[in-house]
Amino acid sequence: MQGEKLSVLFVDDEPYVLESLRELFARRYKVFTTTSGEEALEIVKNNNIAIVVSDQRMPGMKGVEVLRAIRELSPNTMRLLLTGFADVDAIVDSVNVGEVFRYVKKPWDVNELTAILLLAENTFLSKQRATESGYKTTTKTPDPVPRRITLPPAVLQELRRRQDAEEKFFQRVNERLKQGIAPEKLLENGSGKPKLLVVDDEPSVLSSLTELLADRYEVLASQTADEALRMLEQDVLIAALISDQRMPSKTGTDLLIEVSSIAPLIPKILITAYTDVEDVVRLINEGQIHRYIQKPWDSRKLKATIAEAVELYKERLVVYLAEREKFGRTFLEYETSVQDAEQERQEDKPEKIELASKLKALSEVRKKKL
Repeated sequence: MQGEKLSVLFVDDEPYVLESLRELFARRYKVFTTTSGEEALEIVKNNNIAIVVSDQRMPGMKGVEVLRAIRELSPNTMRLLLTGFADVDAIVDSVNVGEVFRYVKKPWDVNELTAILLLAENTFLSKQRATESGYKTTTKTPDPVPRRITLPPAVLQELRRRQDAEEKFFQRVNERLKQGIAPEKLLENGSGKPKLLVVDDEPSVLSSLTELLADRYEVLASQTADEALRMLEQDVLIAALISDQRMPSKTGTDLLIEVSSIAPLIPKILITAYTDVEDVVRLINEGQIHRYIQKPWDSRKLKATIAEAVELYKERLVVYLAEREKFGRTFLEYETSVQDAEQERQEDKPEKIELASKLKALSEVRKKKL
């Protein structure tokens, strides 16, 4: 059924928060709510859930634990962590355990939360098209969804930025394919080893990582973020990027975010001796970090993390290429326009103003409780 809504699940131990979220999003989505992490898993098992938004601090299962379990049950479901706490462990775990799409702080801005859900929706639809292509099926078939959606200008701008980066990236990939290289071999160079790019301003760290990883990979080393960007410009099919955080001139966070405009699919791993909460949140929301690892690292776990990242990248490349062959561009196949988005916002404006006031008041009440 062409007009059927996508399903969204909200998990929060405060019933009044769930009531407000349902009221805000029921017009666009089929909304499920629960105050229990265990019940959330049952909902995901029995329904095709496109997006899950979970609070972090709840009785029983914490939000990160819920998202981790949902990732195993339904890998294509988009996962968002929503919390009012500056919880360092939760933020780091949301990267390394839950693999969240976005991290949203309470009290949230209604327009920002709406835009994030729309971005998650578009990404889910992209995954759905890959599933429909028959090349890769990682979860059960989602509910039928409309082919035409209207998006706010800010969301359209973000999607178009992603699409432009993808188009440039795949132009470079097609050059390799024309040389007769099979999609599954794109990340391997002449030696048969995938390339890794390691960035750290300490030569001793670069030497240690090169020695550790040289048996399975061709390791490229750089002491500056700018040099690393130039290396990626020369070869966009580096299999993974591993970067330190605190470096002169440009931080690892800035590097990993900027890399997305050159190699949008590359797995990005941050290795650092510091836990910079705001930077990790920024990486989740802008850079799409694959893992966050603290120094001193465990060699066995680091090698396993990199191996997992490289295999995931290989799979994603094959799927994306197959998807593009069948559907064309990965993002924004849908007909959208600023005029449609503006009209939709104007229609929703009175309702959203009222809901925004209500949500703001509820958030303030909860902040006082905390």
